Amino acid sequence: MKLSFVNTFFGVILMIGTSMILAEQNLDAGDQAKEKVTPPSPGAEITVNECRIKLIDRVILGSDRPGVLEFVEPNEGEQVKKGQIVAALKSDALQASRKTAEKRSSNDIEIRYSKKARDTAYVELEMNLDINKRVAKAISDLDIKRLQLNAEKSDLQIEQAELEFEMSKLQLEEIDAQIEETKVTAPFDGIVTKKFRSTGEVVRHGDEVLELVSTKRVKVECYVNLEDTWKFHIGTPVEVQLDIPGIRLPIEENKYTGRITFIDVEVEPIHGKSIRVWAEVENPENELKAGYMATMKILPDKTENKVAAESTVKK
Repeated sequence: MKLSFVNTFFGVILMIGTSMILAEQNLDAGDQAKEKVTPPSPGAEITVNECRIKLIDRVILGSDRPGVLEFVEPNEGEQVKKGQIVAALKSDALQASRKTAEKRSSNDIEIRYSKKARDTAYVELEMNLDINKRVAKAISDLDIKRLQLNAEKSDLQIEQAELEFEMSKLQLEEIDAQIEETKVTAPFDGIVTKKFRSTGEVVRHGDEVLELVSTKRVKVECYVNLEDTWKFHIGTPVEVQLDIPGIRLPIEENKYTGRITFIDVEVEPIHGKSIRVWAEVENPENELKAGYMATMKILPDKTENKVAAESTVKK
């Protein structure tokens, strides 16, 4: 009986010791695994393939009001400058109204007449008051009141004339604004890629007239792996090279520089846990065409990423 008890006691001790040794080994293995985990290399460039070039400045120019097109100047493929009037509606009636409003806005006769009438009214009032000072009650109180009322009325007539004069100026400005609405103006330097309407056509409010495109700057859009997105930010420089599938052209050796201007706020699960990013790239020679495929190298700032990496490791 004693022998059985002793065997049981030593068996329990052996099991406890074995469990403690295994637990210590697991902790050591976990610490070693943590030590082996190394963060991504901060500052290393990120190469992203299958990027697509898209236009930034691309607008459809339309009519702000209904009417008949008096002219549509540029044709497809022609260059236009910012502020250039590329089309306009007929505005004969508005131009006639403007001439009338311009005459009224420069006519201050009513103001000058009202001031003369006021001066006369006050002189007449003063003369009658002087008469009453010399001869008491020579002019009745009612007549004096009437003269005072006329003088005050002349003051109000001046205010009314000045108000109407200002209203004429505002009416002229309103007509000028309506005339401006008949014009279609280029918002930036660019190329006309489509011409929807011609001279003499009737258009409604919002009808398309021209399509204007600028290729001086383009955006290069791609999808970056989620683990790489912490390495860069808005403003990080990039380097872009064309990668046209199926052919090899000398232009594909050229490099174009730009900066990250957009990082999406949503993850794209369809693209394998990636985030949509695009960079704005200067294109002064118009070599980067919309629809081309390209490779983009994101060039993170090494100093900033080193700090970010150190803080990640400490956590």
